[in-house]
Amino acid sequence: MDFNNQDVLIDCTQCKKELVVKILEITNHTTVKCPHCGKKIDLAENDPSARLDAPKNYLPFDGLDQYIDQVNQKRSKKK
Repeated sequence: MDFNNQDVLIDCTQCKKELVVKILEITNHTTVKCPHCGKKIDLAENDPSARLDAPKNYLPFDGLDQYIDQVNQKRSKKK
């Protein structure tokens, strides 16, 4: 499972309607255009790591799918 390509909902800062973006777009601090009102939205404002000065190439979910696989393997061995 690639969490970086998972869709998440954010609210437009202007019209307050929801739009769908990828987690990777948020972690890469890209700018997207609201499909409802056309406002350009800086996704860095929606990323808490941006306020913590995390590097732009930081992928917080990178490797999480392997970890989940390991957990599931351990669970299946206990059954």
